[in-house]
Parts: sequence; C-alpha cells; structure tokens
Amino acid sequence: MDLNYLYTFKEVAKWGSYTKTGEELGYAQSSVTTQIKKLEQHYRIKLFERVGRKMRLTQSGEELYYYVEKIISLLDEAEERISKESNLRGTLRVGTVESLAAYFITPYIKQLKEHHPELKILLESGLCPNLKDGTLEGKFDLSILLDRYVEHPELTTIPIRQEQLVMIAPPKHHLCAMEEMNLLELESETLILTEEGCSYRVLLEQLLKEENVQAKSVISFSSLEAIKQCVADDLGLAILPAIAVNKEIESGKVVQLPFDLENIIVYTQIVYQKKKWLTPPINQLISSLTD
Repeated sequence: MDLNYLYTFKEVAKWGSYTKTGEELGYAQSSVTTQIKKLEQHYRIKLFERVGRKMRLTQSGEELYYYVEKIISLLDEAEERISKESNLRGTLRVGTVESLAAYFITPYIKQLKEHHPELKILLESGLCPNLKDGTLEGKFDLSILLDRYVEHPELTTIPIRQEQLVMIAPPKHHLCAMEEMNLLELESETLILTEEGCSYRVLLEQLLKEENVQAKSVISFSSLEAIKQCVADDLGLAILPAIAVNKEIESGKVVQLPFDLENIIVYTQIVYQKKKWLTPPINQLISSLTD
C-alpha cells in the first residue's frame, strides 16, 4: 500500500472534504477519491459517510484514524532521527498557556525557527489541565505550563522559575491607599478572573474558600487583554502573572495592590512524557528555556 494514502486519509478526516484535501495536498479531487477508495478496498470497510456537505468518518474510519495517527507520528520521528541536527524538518508540537505564549515563549520559538527554518512549529495555547492531558496523550511533544509544580508518574517536569502573581486595580482605586490588604477586602469587590480551570484562578478560589471569603461578584474572560482593559475601565480587580501586566503597571494604566499572594505559588515549567525521545530541536528548546 502507498503510504501517501494514509496522509490523504488523515487530511480528508481533518477537512471533511475531498476538494479541500486536494487543494491542500496539490492533488486533483479525483485522485483523492481514488486513494480513499483503494484504502476502503484494502481494508474492506467504508471509511467515510456524507453528512450534509461534509465527509465524516464512519466508526471503522475512526478506528483506522487512531492507527494512522500513530503510524504518521512514528514516520515523523524516524525522519527526525535520521536528519542532521541543523535545519531539521518535521513538526514540533508545543502546548502552553496564553500568558506565556504572549509574554515569554516567543523569542525562544523564533530562535529555534532561525536555527531550523524547515522545522514546522505548532504552538497551541490552552488551560493547564488540558495541556497536561494533551502531553500525556501525545498531542504535544512538550508543554510549557504556568501551574503548581506538576508531579505525574508518566511525565518529566523541569521547573524554569517561580512566577510572580499580582493583584491589579484601576488607578485611584480606594484600596491603593492601603499599606497592606487582606482577603476580607475582596468581599466588597468585583473580581475579573480568567476562565474556569486556569491554574491561578483555581488557587485563588481555593484560598477564598478556605478563608470563607466570597467576592461581591465575579466576571470571567478567556482573554488577558480583555481582563486588563476591564480593570483599567474600573470594572473590578484581577490577579494575573506579573509578566502579563508589567507594561500596564509601568504606564499607569493599572496599579498593583499591596496584596500578599505568597500562598498562591505557581511555576513556569516544562513537561513531557518520560518515554519521549527528545529530538535535537526539543533538546535545544529545553536548553534555551532553562539557561
């Protein structure tokens, strides 16, 4: 069987269209159709069914897709193993959180890309629990998390640094005049938080629960920029990584409150599967992040 059929099969599953797959791979639609038919004849199963204008995997197709992903992953690994250490090809999949993607990782990714211009780097942001699960499932080669120190029997964890969290408020907020504030002050305030599942939101909520403190109201956003703007517009207070708000604090757009966050400890850290073979690009990225 031609291995190209497996790549074509995976693309059809991704796009749900023979036409779109042909455009992406540079094939005529008829060629895509022929390759899928040959796969169906080989396995004696129906791989796709039409649902509306989309092609959807059948149950048998989903079963084959599971193995095709493993085969393609092994082929990519084989290519990386036999390539030279400079200008490697293949794909590096990195998971991280929005704050690190926006304010920390970019220079290191750029440096790696300059060293390996033909390397395809996929950077995907998400919540730490999802990123950790994605690393365990092989979706990511490694993840760079902002979370409590991760301990898992199947993962290697490399801490980079402890990350400072700060509470921010709009300029001239009445709490700015305090030399020190405590959790009880939050009972009369609106908190503007990141989405549920975010590591430092979870830790803050646990701390509030332990002290039996409930904020007046809570607003949630998935966007850090939206949170910062809402604070600047006097809609509430927020807790964010210092790296994400340093510019706004320096410019006076928001102010840092004298709130002790020492009980909310998070680390920027690298995690990857213990059984993962570390390609030269992965080793180089880890080395640059931890230097």
